Amino acid sequence: MQEDFFYGYTPAAASHVPLERPRINRLLEKAMQKPVVSVAAGAGYGKTQAVYAFAKKLNIRTVWIQISQEDNLGERFWENFVSAISIISRNTAEKLRQLDFPATERQFERFMSISRQVVIPNKKYLFVYDDIHLIADSSVLRFLEHCISSLFPNITSVLISRTEPSLRMEKLEAKKLLSRITGNDLRFSQDEMVSYFRLLNVSVEPRLVSTLYHDTEGWAFAIHMAGLSLRNVQGSTSHIRLLLKYSTSRLIESEIAASISPDLRRFLIKLSLVENLSPELVREIGKNPSLIEEMERIDTFIRFDSFMNTYRIHHFFLDYLGEKQDELSGEEKKDVWMKTALWCAANNRKMDAIACYDKAGDYGGIVNILNTLPLMLPTGMAQFIFDVLARAPETIYRDYPETIVIRIRVLNSLGFFDQNREETLRIIPLLKKMPDSNDKHGNLTACYLNLGFIGLLQSIKTKRYDFISFFKDAYDETRNFESNIKPPVNGIILSSYACRVMAPASAQDMENYIEMIGEIVPYSAQAMKGCQAGMHELCRGEYAFFKEELHEAEKQLCESLVKAREGQQYEIENRALFYLLRIHFSRGDSDTVGNIFAQLQAQLEEPFFLNRYFYHDIVAGWHYIQTGRKDKLAAWLKNDYEKSELNSRMQGLEKLVKAKFYCAEKRYPAALAIMKSRGDAEAIILGDIEMKALEAVCRYRLADKEGAFKDLQTAYFLAAPAGLFMPFIELGKDMRALTEAALKDMALGHKGAGISPQWLEEINRKAAVYAKKQYSQSDRAFRGTECQNNLILSNREMNVLTGLSQGLTREEIAGAASISPNTVKSAVKSIYNKLGALNKADAVRIAAERGILSNGKPYA
Repeated sequence: MQEDFFYGYTPAAASHVPLERPRINRLLEKAMQKPVVSVAAGAGYGKTQAVYAFAKKLNIRTVWIQISQEDNLGERFWENFVSAISIISRNTAEKLRQLDFPATERQFERFMSISRQVVIPNKKYLFVYDDIHLIADSSVLRFLEHCISSLFPNITSVLISRTEPSLRMEKLEAKKLLSRITGNDLRFSQDEMVSYFRLLNVSVEPRLVSTLYHDTEGWAFAIHMAGLSLRNVQGSTSHIRLLLKYSTSRLIESEIAASISPDLRRFLIKLSLVENLSPELVREIGKNPSLIEEMERIDTFIRFDSFMNTYRIHHFFLDYLGEKQDELSGEEKKDVWMKTALWCAANNRKMDAIACYDKAGDYGGIVNILNTLPLMLPTGMAQFIFDVLARAPETIYRDYPETIVIRIRVLNSLGFFDQNREETLRIIPLLKKMPDSNDKHGNLTACYLNLGFIGLLQSIKTKRYDFISFFKDAYDETRNFESNIKPPVNGIILSSYACRVMAPASAQDMENYIEMIGEIVPYSAQAMKGCQAGMHELCRGEYAFFKEELHEAEKQLCESLVKAREGQQYEIENRALFYLLRIHFSRGDSDTVGNIFAQLQAQLEEPFFLNRYFYHDIVAGWHYIQTGRKDKLAAWLKNDYEKSELNSRMQGLEKLVKAKFYCAEKRYPAALAIMKSRGDAEAIILGDIEMKALEAVCRYRLADKEGAFKDLQTAYFLAAPAGLFMPFIELGKDMRALTEAALKDMALGHKGAGISPQWLEEINRKAAVYAKKQYSQSDRAFRGTECQNNLILSNREMNVLTGLSQGLTREEIAGAASISPNTVKSAVKSIYNKLGALNKADAVRIAAERGILSNGKPYA
């Protein structure tokens, strides 16, 4: 906990009132007319106190983020940031806690959407990032850059630092959106120094004023220490200059430490072990109210920060106390760390809780925290836990058997599959020798599932399915104990395609994979309370879809949907809805497409669907591109340089949508580049065919006919053995044009694409039919968009729309307006048509953007 501030002692008439510095207040008031203010100066210049006093005086809504070295881990910084938000809005903090650290454009977009809902337009806000110079992590820096540049007109960001922060602020400065306050600005003037001495009830001979000012150079901390020394040695000032040369530690020892009780000294040393000094935690550590009262009287170096609801210890004093930590016994330190860990765990500061449990050597506490985290951990958190386990004694796996499962999760999250398999195979015989217990069977279950999932992940390359027995072994173990697995731990994280088979692949290869999935799902669903429920049907539906057997695909996908919902398998449910969307889009069935979008929208309310926003943006983005509304695509999918938040096995669909967007933008080289960027982990035949067919279209648009024919031929030879057609058909008019060109080339006696004319003719015909259905839905979407500019809603439609915006059901709207539910249904359908909306949420969003709702009358 490092900061720069000082509070001076004041007489009883003005107790605990710091020196008023009108010059600094005017400086800050002028600076804060800009959206970003940088306050950069060395230690002891009173940076924090100046900003704190200014904000306190104006009573501004302030979010104060006190930064430490530990905040260089994104997940830890996010906990700190959200905790600071909770001081002014607990509800907002709860919403933000459901998000991961916004390391990507998409995540930041979601963070901003929540912020827009809660920021009160006519209220002034201050976001203070104190000691921001301590941040070096690129992902945290990028988040901070986004925060300070994503400007709300009523929010000012204040960056307090000892050195120039490692933030890119050139654009802000060029646009004159940045104010700077430096150490020279913050230095005390000679008059201000004299005023401060008066506040301390200290008088200084005129002849010594200039000498003291020269020695202190206007440095706030030195002036403060000089004032304390003068106050304690009235009438003798000859040694003041010498005292100012002593180390800060000596001054603190003589002025502060010597005057406090031994009990308070020990209490303060204990507090130096702790990062966040909330009043509740301080009371728990102190146990003695009189100690806290005595501590609060040291207002020179300790103050209560109402912005952050925490006690703040000046970093000079904190350094001094840190040097004395050896005076505490091991048991005293452990007691403080345990109390702090319990407080952090209860207040959603899980990274800090793990760190404190680690210091205390309580690995049972670490296990309890980790059991609340998802099966797959964020990479930064996984590395943090890996390091914690590496520091642990070798006896940890004997004393806390649950750490076996934790290590498995960490290794998988870091992608160390071979090491994981070897360790797991060594552990299983040792577990079997243990006395019979729930822990034994639970850990054996986790080990067998681990081996099964490693085999499943690697089967894409080996095409060997000799790991099925591990899932059966896991199921057998679960019959010996009562498992408490529940979401999100029971959820499987899908790759971009359900059928994970590499090229070359025949129809038999696809069937073998699907059959294997059918064998393991009953065991995994039983062993992990629903894990992979609906996966077998999803694989069958996906394969049937790509073969253009749409009736069979719809049947399998609907069964998958039912089973996935029963097992709370949200990713499987999302993927089934995606393929159902594509099926009904190909049929031109707009009403069913709208219904599917409503179901996808409902998934955003599922907190255990960890990737819900990511996949919703992808599915919606695919539809927007197919209907010619590329402008509605989520911003992160349009970003050329956005680093994906997911591991490489899950990036295929993201890259497909990005490539389709670039193609729609006529940025064909960019589209080809994104398709070429696919790694080995994404090399699944279904993705290969979709990408290669799209490559062919891009090259044809670039007038590279030979390259287009070559790519089309490659896609054909990949697809033909498994009988796959849909990736070509979904390219609509582009594929129709390409196949026509190939047929004409062949008619002229050239080799064309080297594909049978019958296949080209069939794809040409089907792509043409698809293009007509695509055009009709695109036309409807555009007509809906144009209608917004010249929109006329009837009074009844306006009342129904207002009711929808207020969250009323159709039945509630009917009752409030004294009309029948069927009339409401008709009005809703008319509203959707006029707005070009797909569902209720879409209609409310469009109406809000167009300012239509402001003309409506609210329901009584």
